Amino acid sequence: MSLADESGTDVEIYRRYGDDSVYVDIRTGAPERLVETLDDIGTTLHSDGPYTWRQLPVEGRTEEEIRQSATGALVILATAGYRTNLDPELFDRATQEALLAYTADMREHYRRQDAARSPRPAHPAAMPGTPAGGKHR
Repeated sequence: MSLADESGTDVEIYRRYGDDSVYVDIRTGAPERLVETLDDIGTTLHSDGPYTWRQLPVEGRTEEEIRQSATGALVILATAGYRTNLDPELFDRATQEALLAYTADMREHYRRQDAARSPRPAHPAAMPGTPAGGKHR
């Protein structure tokens, strides 16, 4: 049973006491799309005998960069709809706020783009066979 299973989440991002590694634990039977998302955000797969786990890369990174990476993973996973828990010591508020603002901006951008591409319905008065004002008798 994984930590995510025990916690009732899809993903747990944490450090073990006395270890600099950042572990990314997923629930048993997680969908392939979650695994693909973890690959996309740069987690690496590790194994030891029957055990497998994922980690965020930490080598050569400052503590600030590690917190930014872990918080970025949290935002991406939560935005994708996965219940994600992040160790509070790995949380970076500025990164969260920046990514959430970016996400909101991109949603608005795509909404406007979709609206511009959508054909606009003709005004009922302009449609053949419709009396002025668009009301049928």
